[in-house]
Amino acid sequence: MATVLPHQVLGDSALSGAASSHFKIVESYARFFARPEVRLRFLNKTLALQAERSARMEEALGRWAFLRKYGLFEKILDFSLYALIFQEVSHLLPSDSGGKRGLLGLHKQAPLSSRIFFRCYQFRRQLYVVSALLLLAFGFAAYRGAVWSVARANDYLAGRYKSVERIYSAGKDARAAGLAEHLPSYQPEKVWLVEQGDGFERYSNGARILNTFETSNRPRRYLVYKPGAAEAEGQPQSAPVGIVYHTSESVLLPFVADNSGSIESRSKNLLGYIRDKKSYNYVIDRFGQIYRVVRDEDAAFHAGNSVWSDGRAVYAGLNESFLGVCFETKADVAEGGEQLTEAQVLAGRLLTQVLRSRYQIDDANCTVHGLVSVNPSNARIAFHHDWARGFPFEALGLSDKYAVAPASVAELGFGYDPELVSLLGGRMWPGVAAGEEAFARRAEGQGTKPEELRGRMQKVYRERMEAQRAVLRAEKFEERDSSTAEADPES
Repeated sequence: MATVLPHQVLGDSALSGAASSHFKIVESYARFFARPEVRLRFLNKTLALQAERSARMEEALGRWAFLRKYGLFEKILDFSLYALIFQEVSHLLPSDSGGKRGLLGLHKQAPLSSRIFFRCYQFRRQLYVVSALLLLAFGFAAYRGAVWSVARANDYLAGRYKSVERIYSAGKDARAAGLAEHLPSYQPEKVWLVEQGDGFERYSNGARILNTFETSNRPRRYLVYKPGAAEAEGQPQSAPVGIVYHTSESVLLPFVADNSGSIESRSKNLLGYIRDKKSYNYVIDRFGQIYRVVRDEDAAFHAGNSVWSDGRAVYAGLNESFLGVCFETKADVAEGGEQLTEAQVLAGRLLTQVLRSRYQIDDANCTVHGLVSVNPSNARIAFHHDWARGFPFEALGLSDKYAVAPASVAELGFGYDPELVSLLGGRMWPGVAAGEEAFARRAEGQGTKPEELRGRMQKVYRERMEAQRAVLRAEKFEERDSSTAEADPES
């Protein structure tokens, strides 16, 4: 049979450079069929299918000029042609046994590209399986890589967070520890009043106390108890015996230069409020200025239901017996928020020296509100939790009271709830555990159960507070401590 011509398949008008090239490619594969009729069928059908596919591709892709500009359209047509060739070879090869033998020599006569295309098509199913397996392997590897990367990233970020947290915590403590390391130790005989002028006092250690907001309140009168005793020892006292440090818990502006005027204005508003409520004896604002509010000889309403012991004596209701010093700050114990400026730390140290020197206050009686505050209605400690952690004792020249067993736990058996533990970051300060052990030993030594001893000692606390109120009534002082009234239903 004669070989078919291009125009017999595509028509003269359709004949082009691409069609002629495709004809030659198809014709080169047609000669491997031994039987002429099979060869002609392969040639005609393949070229006809390619002509139809070319028309469809021209309609779909012809509008993309860049495909022709970079020769991509012709390459797509070539790939399409080879796909058709392999498709028709697969269909016709079984019908031509002679062709099988002829195609075995394909590698010797056909171009390298043709041989590669044919072998790929011939083993396409195996290639599909291999490709699928490779895709799965790649996907699994990518997944494992992503998991590994995320884990490493989490480890890295966690390490960075802990590092930053350590640096931040160390920074706050280092600010205190660093000051404590370089500042001189406390020596009472070195602190004295140097100058007293209109609205201020100046002391030998550099402290400057402003009294422009000073006011009076009821005179101090308090009872002193021996540990474990229900009856007071001796006569009521009037000289302050300790210091309780507080936070104002007021709203704070960012401590930056642009806010200086607003910060100063808020401090003045705070001082006016504290003066009206007679809340504290001293206030240290954010710029480190020390203000006396309630006079030293008068009680301020700063501690409410509270108890503390220096090991020799026990004090209940610390409004009367302890001076209240408030830092203008917010002790956000849950989130480690801003606490003290450097100026406040320095001012707090200087004021502490002045007060300890003036009243011979023992270090053991310099503590914080969170460690002395109690709620007798449910026998819980830290009813108010300002400075329940994070107070810079060392920077103020004081020993660490977080390590001391508080009288509320060691002597009276007060407890705490999970909410407080969570608020403090998951664990109580060390002195609480020491206090619990001391209370358990006391119960064992008395041959009683801790619950029974706890009930008796909480009754002792209420009797002490009632005795304190009786002293005030006897002196015709009116109890006006709102925080006591809130915490103690019997007040």
